[in-house]
This record gives sequence, C-alpha cells and structure tokens, in this order.
Amino acid sequence: MQAKRLFAGLLSAVMLMTLLPVSASAAEYTPPTLPDAFQGDGLYITATPLEPQIEGEYVAVSGAEGGFHEGWAGFLTQEETRDQYGYLDDTYWALHYVDRNGRKLDTAVETSNYSDPHQNIALNFYDGMCAFYDRETERFGYLDAEGNVAIEPKFTEAYAFSNGLAAVSEVYGGSEHYYIDKNGNKVLGPFGRVADNEFSAFFSEGLLPQSDYLDRDNYFVGYVDQQGEPAITLYSGEPGGDKLELMDPGLYIPDTTGSHFSEGYAIVKDQRNGRKYPIYLIIDTEGNEVGRIDPGAPMTAAPYSVVQDGLIIVSFTNTEGGSGGGIGAVDIHGNIVVEPGRVSSGNAYFDSGVAPGNPSVGLVIDKKGNAVLPGSFADAVGVDADTLMAEARTAYNAPAAVLTFNMEVSNFDDGLSLLTVELWSNGMSVVDKWYYVLEVHEGTYTGGGKVYNAATGQITGGGSTPTDSETPAEPTGDTPSSWAAENVNTAVEAGIVPETLQSAYTQATTRAEFCALAVELYETVLGTEITERATFSDTTDVNVEKMAGLGVVNGVGDGKFDPSASLTREEAAAMLARLANVMEKPLTSGTASFADNASISSWAVEAVGQVQASGIMNGVEGNRFAPADLYTREQSIVTMLRLYDFVR
Repeated sequence: MQAKRLFAGLLSAVMLMTLLPVSASAAEYTPPTLPDAFQGDGLYITATPLEPQIEGEYVAVSGAEGGFHEGWAGFLTQEETRDQYGYLDDTYWALHYVDRNGRKLDTAVETSNYSDPHQNIALNFYDGMCAFYDRETERFGYLDAEGNVAIEPKFTEAYAFSNGLAAVSEVYGGSEHYYIDKNGNKVLGPFGRVADNEFSAFFSEGLLPQSDYLDRDNYFVGYVDQQGEPAITLYSGEPGGDKLELMDPGLYIPDTTGSHFSEGYAIVKDQRNGRKYPIYLIIDTEGNEVGRIDPGAPMTAAPYSVVQDGLIIVSFTNTEGGSGGGIGAVDIHGNIVVEPGRVSSGNAYFDSGVAPGNPSVGLVIDKKGNAVLPGSFADAVGVDADTLMAEARTAYNAPAAVLTFNMEVSNFDDGLSLLTVELWSNGMSVVDKWYYVLEVHEGTYTGGGKVYNAATGQITGGGSTPTDSETPAEPTGDTPSSWAAENVNTAVEAGIVPETLQSAYTQATTRAEFCALAVELYETVLGTEITERATFSDTTDVNVEKMAGLGVVNGVGDGKFDPSASLTREEAAAMLARLANVMEKPLTSGTASFADNASISSWAVEAVGQVQASGIMNGVEGNRFAPADLYTREQSIVTMLRLYDFVR
C-alpha cells in the first residue's frame, strides 16, 4: 500500500496555506525593487532576485528546514499520481533543490512519509548528503550532492548526515537506531538516547551526547566518540542520582540544537540540589565549565541553540511577570550580547555575523542586535506603505481588499539566506510572492547601486547613469537588459552561449557557469574539443574539468572548486586573461587605472590591466573596477563576446 500521509511537522501547516493563492503571473505585477545592498556596521547584505526554474506552482520550504543548506534551497510542488483509468490515486509533496541562481537539481524528493518532524531535517543537504523517500519500497535512502542515489532506500527512519555518519532504523517506531557511513555500511550502534523518549541523532565534532546505561551497573551521562567509547563523562552512577542532564536534541539540526558540540563548546542542563529552575552550563571538549546561562531571579533562561558564530540564542522569561522576557543571545561565558526581544524565534541562529531578527527591530540583525535589513517591506524599498497598497490593489483589481506586504527570512548558512516577500489579502491568504537571495559581505558596499543605510534608514545611490555598458540598468527575467540585449543576441547567434545560460540574465554568474561559457567559446573558435581534464571533489561538471585541465581556472583549496559560488569581477578578469593565453591570443599588456586599484587582489592585478587595455572589461561608475562585485550572466556573455572578437 502506498503511503498517503502528508508529512507532519513545521512544514505542513505553512505549505497547505501558502499553496492556495493564485498564480504569481495572474496580475503580472512587479513590486518595487529592493536596494542592491543593505549596509550595516562593518558588513552589508546584497539582495538578488531568485526565479527557481521549476514548472508549475511552487512554494519555498519555510521554518527551521527552509533556506539554503550547503548551497541548496528547498521548494515544494504538489504532485499527483493516477491509476490506469486516469482516476486520481494519490497526492504528495515533491521537494526540489534550487541553487542561488535558480538552477534546479535534476532529482526531486518526495516528502510524504515523514511523520516525525525531526526527520524533515534530513531532507536538507548536510555533509554532502540528503535523504529521499521511495514510493515503491516505502523506505528512505540518501542522495549525494549531485543528486545521485548514494545509498539505496531500505530505512524506515533516516536522519541527517554529520561527521560522515547518519542515524537510521529499519523498524517502524523502533527505538534501536544505528549509524551508517556514506556507503551505507553499518559502523556503530545501536544507541543514541539522551532521555527516555528522546533520540540524539547526530555526531558533532566527533562527539555524540549520550544518557543511558553503557554497562549493566552504571548510568552514563556525557559524550561518546565515533567508536562508541566514553570521551567526556559528566556523570556515572545510579540513574536517579543528582546529576547534570543533557538537553533535548530538538529538531536534530547538525550543529544547531541540543547538547551537541559546536565551535568547541556544548551546553548541558544543571538542575542539581533541587533547583526549581535549571541553569545551563557551557562546557569545553574536556568537560570543563567555561560559562553559565543564569540571568538570576526572577529571570530564567533557556538556550535554543548551541554555540553558533560565537553566540547562543536564548529565551528569557520573567517568572514574576513584568518586562525583560524575549529571545536574545549570550556569548560562551553567558554574558548577554543581544538583548531579549531582538531575535526572531527560537529556531534562529547567527551565521556570518547576522541572524533573523524580530521584525519590530529588523528582519535581519547583527551581533549587537542592531537592524541591518528593516522589518517593513515599505521601509526596505523606500515607498510609503499606503502607496504600495494602492498600487497592488489596482494591479490585482482588488479595490475592497486590504493588501499587505510581509517578509520572511531564513537562517543564514555560510552567509546565504532566502528572503520571501509575500502579498497578503485581508490577512487571510497569499496573493503573490517573490524570492530573493541574501548574501552577507564584510566591509562597506562600494557598488554603484542603491544602498539602504541601516544607521539612517535612508536609501541612497543608484540614480546616476552608469559609465560602463556592462552595468545592468534594469532588472529583467528571461530577457537581457536593454544595454546588453544586442550583444547577448549576437553572442547567442555566434553559438558561444550554452542554452542553459540563455535566461535569468541579471542573476549572478556562478564559477561553473563561466566555465561553460569559456568552453563554448574555446571549442567554437578552435573547432576542437578540449581533452584535458582536472578533477575536484565537489563537482563532476565536465566544463569545470576542461577549464581546469587547461589551467584557466583553479580550485579554492582542499581539492574543491566551489562551482555554485558567484563569480566576482576580478575572478572574471583573471579567467578571461588565462583563456586568451591558452587560445594563444594573449591580451594586450597594460596597467589598470581605476580609482579603486588598491582594492584589487594581488593575483588579479595583471589580468585587470590586460582586460582594460584590450577593451574586454571596463570600469563602473566613479572610474572604479569594483573587483569584489558579483558578475551577472549578461555581463559574462558580453565580455565573452568581446573576447570572441579579440581572438578570432
């Protein structure tokens, strides 16, 4: 019998609600554009529109499971199966993985049989693997980072990979879980219990929280290593003894919940000596206390995350009423760093210096609790809220409706977050929605676009005419911007633009996409296929292997290429110069003469001078090269066309 249960947990209620609205194309309405950057104190966040390449209606995964995980964000579609007579047989949710440029992984994952909300986490990519459900066997297996089946489906329960291991079970509702490696081999267990009804699913920093009998005589509380041997003993003795306790593993998200280690620290509960309200101890990998979360009466506090980005998300409660409650953050010594009430929820955590904030403070906050991105869409785009509503009501022919814009942001993962902007009608249903990729950068934004200054709440810049025709002047979807249209069309006609890159022209180019353009140019001009290959551990993209084989591109270290990372202007310059060299048409030598020459990386200085002298790349507004700015697809195509004309 096929499983017909829609998966329970944090996703289901949200998904059922948000798939009800009309299609986003119904009114062909485009909201005011977000600024190019949101400038905070010592960091800024760029916002790039995201258009997932998914057919039909889709909705982003929300809650703790949403956002980017190892470069992939989840989007759901509702699918159906029909019997031989064409009658509806079943409906289910399919999860599609989309990268920051909207490209979809070929494999979709069914989510129907996840009755345990904790297992939903395994649907995300962790440690280069994610779980999937097979309808025929009604079992779970695992996919690798390329979407290939790495472990055949045979498990009734499957948890996220971490430290090369994942907890699984082959019995429905069974309490005996064991651990497998990435080849599907059983290597450890069964064990992993932290309380009578709680299962600790993953290793973190080589350690697993454990609260159980390790032998017949002694009850053990502490951590075991990946051989199952005690590594840190917090308590050993009678099970009812006065002892430290391990925290509930929560949602089983690697490195974010429970008493798991993260950044060299873990958090354990101390309710010894008959303490009415527990305090929480922060310990190091030797089991030594380095700090405690104890605000003092009448306040109590409970940690919601492990140490992440040096901070712990904490919920504060005033047990005698009054003010002072809310969600904030403390450091590893238990000192309050972000005041209560400034963090969005207990599922939030810090990454790259930012975290989702309480919208009344800011949608995204920094580690001082200050807003970086405002909580109001009207403030974010610099348009009066009443004007926004009036425009939307006209566009959707809804004169009696109260239309409001709401924003939701996921946790940041390695500096990336998914922003969802929704248009609600009468607070009841979603009429339309739009997605953006947020990315954190250090320092001060130096691009020529619009900037929201968090310190002043004002939007400046972006009003001047660009000095370089490579700078996009208007946001578009599947058609190039007006400045680039003629050159892009010429490049397509010349056969130097792969079909997969003939869309989403204003999105940032990835390193792998630029390799695809370079291969197309090389093989078109020289009339021969590249036979050289160099491989990386994180991609099997043949275009990357070809360009690396020729020495046009390099890795990022540890045998990795980081194919999905966005290309910067200085990286593009270096690749273009090397490509000209291997085609035996070296670019003209020259010295860069930009106002921001000092900000160009040393390894790119020569190449920037060459592309400027050869007319392949020019500067942007203010005679700047802006080496760290992202390079869009249309910019990449235009410069590749210039190189095409140069080398022929």
